[in-house]
Amino acid sequence: MEAIVSLVGRNSKVFRRDKTSVFFSLLSVIIVIVLYALFLQKMQVDSIKQVTEATPQMITMVNEWLIAGLLSMIAVTTTLASFGLAIKDIETKASADFLTAPVSRAAIQMGYVLNAFIIGSVFSFIALIGCEIYIVATGGAWLSFTSLLKVVGILLLSVLLASLFNVVIVMMVHTLNAFSTLSTIVGTLLGFLCGVYVPIGALPSFAQNIIMYFPISHTTLLLRNAFMESSLTDVFAGAPAEAEEQYKLMYGVTYKLHDNVLSLSTSYIIIAVTIAVLAVLSITLFHRREKRLG
Repeated sequence: MEAIVSLVGRNSKVFRRDKTSVFFSLLSVIIVIVLYALFLQKMQVDSIKQVTEATPQMITMVNEWLIAGLLSMIAVTTTLASFGLAIKDIETKASADFLTAPVSRAAIQMGYVLNAFIIGSVFSFIALIGCEIYIVATGGAWLSFTSLLKVVGILLLSVLLASLFNVVIVMMVHTLNAFSTLSTIVGTLLGFLCGVYVPIGALPSFAQNIIMYFPISHTTLLLRNAFMESSLTDVFAGAPAEAEEQYKLMYGVTYKLHDNVLSLSTSYIIIAVTIAVLAVLSITLFHRREKRLG
């Protein structure tokens, strides 16, 4: 355990020193913010104005919708960026140097995974604080204590899922060039798969199904429900009941898969099962790689 703690400390320091990696881990999030400022917010507000009166609460609700997507994306991009250190250590033979010490390959791998989880959690919580300040500064209210606890719990679940998801795909690359390409692909697709670039309801049915089958998108859905619970009630108070339901389906606050509306408990189950599967898969891939290395 002492060796793992030391490895995590070392990995964290190396990651934080590499300012370029930190920047690129947040690049897709920065792109989303720019797109939101340019047209995503206006597009959503104009859509809601067709069924209910424009109010400050509406702007708060739309901002909360975006924040949920950003936090879900940050969990993935920051944990993925932290695994770049593992690839760099392979290329520079630093991982081979670790083996000259009384440290097992399993401990080295665990050091990377725990570091990814810690990095992802720290960035997520910093982003959460910044987003809450922004919401209040633009006329919204602080999350209630209960809602805050719920959001923190979902964030930790999201970071755990992202860490295991990324460790599996990172095991399939062995060079920094391949890792850079992988990061670009993941960062590009993530905005679509989390329903941030384009509202899920605006996509064809096959694309909607892909998003709903993508486990990480369910963390976005859970965060949206946690953030938007109060504002949804305020905004659609005077509108027909079906208007709120249509909005939820259009903007991914509710998922309807094969004509069945998925409950929030279903999303939790999907995430939990995926975490278990990815944990087993990552261990299996690790052992196969170790046998190949001899």
